[in-house]
Amino acid sequence: MRLKFICCDVFARLAYSYAAVSDHIIDLELVPMLRHNEPSALRADLQERINRCANDRRYDKIILGYGLCGNSISGLTAPLPLVIPRMHDCCAMFMGSREKFTDVFGKNLSMRWSSCGYHERCHGMGRSDCCDGSEADSNYKTSLEYLRLAEEYGEDNAEYVWQTLNPPIETHEAVYIKIDGFEYGSCEEDFKRDVENGGKGLINAKGSSDWFKRLVNGPWDAENFLTVPPGSKVHPVYDLQEVIKSV
Repeated sequence: MRLKFICCDVFARLAYSYAAVSDHIIDLELVPMLRHNEPSALRADLQERINRCANDRRYDKIILGYGLCGNSISGLTAPLPLVIPRMHDCCAMFMGSREKFTDVFGKNLSMRWSSCGYHERCHGMGRSDCCDGSEADSNYKTSLEYLRLAEEYGEDNAEYVWQTLNPPIETHEAVYIKIDGFEYGSCEEDFKRDVENGGKGLINAKGSSDWFKRLVNGPWDAENFLTVPPGSKVHPVYDLQEVIKSV
């Protein structure tokens, strides 16, 4: 098959590696990670990129290297089958499964974290507005409660309500997700120094690229991936298993 793969650039090393050896023909298009700062703008950007495939008869499917990501993919539609991993954000993909993500982060969704791909595409690029999964852009925005608030009241109001009901919890640890074969440069050392300077301890979590490899190559089983039929739309479910559905 020939696949169009639209992917957040936090997965750049994984995407290049697996696309290069895939049995499929992969046309890869990377999107800057910092687009996440404005979910509505990211949604519009992704829809525009998807729409460009409308008249291109070369592709059999469009693969999306995104999770729900603060509702950024809610409402997306495609002229071709659209394959999306059933995850809330990239942290789960780096962990290798929703179950492993829940094991590490389930009790503290605001815990700071990083990985090589996340670090180099944000902090490593010298951006002061990026925080490697810290409290300013923390995992609570992928929580079921927050996403329900955003769906009902809009993103700005959801932020206000969340902060009112959930004052920041001081965490004393941060997580670095290591994936064998995809550790380069000084990402881990830089992150460790940063969190220790902030008075935190570092936890090393063993990640996995298996889920991402299946995203590139298939098979796209219904348990881990949603295949959106042409003309249908992505709709959030706000649970920990199905995550998204097509309507």
